[in-house]
Amino acid sequence: MEQGHAKKFNLNGYWLYFHRNAVTFVLAKICSVRRHVLVIILLLSLVANSFAQQTHIDVAPSGRSNYLPVKGGAIRMPIDSTTSLDSLIGRLSGNWEFVETGKMYWIGYTNDMFSIAARGDGAIGPLINVVEHSINYNAKLGAIYTLHLIGINRKIIGRFVEAFVDTNARKALLHLLRYTDWQPTIMELLIRDPWKSDLPDLIGTMQQTDSDCWAVVAGLNRYKLADAPIHQKIPDNIGNVVLKLRYSDPMRLENNFDFDGQIKEVLDSIIALHNNLIAVDTALLSQKLAGNFRFKLGNETFPDGSQGTSIGSFLDPFGSDMFFDMGNKFQYYLDDGKLYICTADATKKRWINWWVNLTPSQQMKYIQEIPGQTRSN
Repeated sequence: MEQGHAKKFNLNGYWLYFHRNAVTFVLAKICSVRRHVLVIILLLSLVANSFAQQTHIDVAPSGRSNYLPVKGGAIRMPIDSTTSLDSLIGRLSGNWEFVETGKMYWIGYTNDMFSIAARGDGAIGPLINVVEHSINYNAKLGAIYTLHLIGINRKIIGRFVEAFVDTNARKALLHLLRYTDWQPTIMELLIRDPWKSDLPDLIGTMQQTDSDCWAVVAGLNRYKLADAPIHQKIPDNIGNVVLKLRYSDPMRLENNFDFDGQIKEVLDSIIALHNNLIAVDTALLSQKLAGNFRFKLGNETFPDGSQGTSIGSFLDPFGSDMFFDMGNKFQYYLDDGKLYICTADATKKRWINWWVNLTPSQQMKYIQEIPGQTRSN
């Protein structure tokens, strides 16, 4: 079932809803989710075959420059080396669309993006200028994705792995995080290959931006920092608590399903526990909480057939392991055995306080990280 540029499928009790080019997707009816991530990945791969009328054998990308992997093979992208760089960049202002790859994890860069990216670092400055000064949405979006394509040297090497190699392109994307509206898009690209050396820039963005920086805050979970001030392991006596949900049919993903309302229903249920080991910031109940990764809850079944979810599955459904998942717009941390569920803004402040309290030598281990040797993934 199509909804604009989105598609929705049911496969053996799993609901999946996603936009073209893996910007947003939804998974519903997740069973024993922590133990079945590989099964879910397989389902995502199988469902993508519904985009076409014919069946293809899934083929891993070649990793060669200027080849766009698609379901069943790859498209060779001819490079326009004669048109001026300014003219190529100007085309990004047009009514272009991403190429359909048939796979959620592959980005459908256009031919113009490949041609611009082939100009290498010489294109970085003009692309930054577009994001900072153009009033055209398509131009800004295209410029950001082209910077990412420069960063990976026009090579797609795998399904759930990526090699970002151009440090100048990465610096450009980190620089552009100062523009709040583009933070979700940029963070979705950076977390495909998170570098620990991003951390000083990410902290700087949070320090200099008045917004809650929810996408930066959420994206930091993909960096898997051992001493991070949030997302510590939830103890079983809290994580295994199961909450009953009121929606009637977890096997059906309704049009315009209220993901935000369901999140708040769970938060209300947690508050109603009156558990001294759990604190929920009630400010969350008046905020928009659904992020770039949305799924219909219900991984526990009660004797009467109604559905529920455990606190652990609600807070960290995939262990922060999904390739392009930033999760929702709230976070959690543990302090002295107590679980705190908090706003993105509170988490932002917690990250900043954590950073400024590190010693110079502790901060230096991130500043001096050598990409390719000490990446977090």
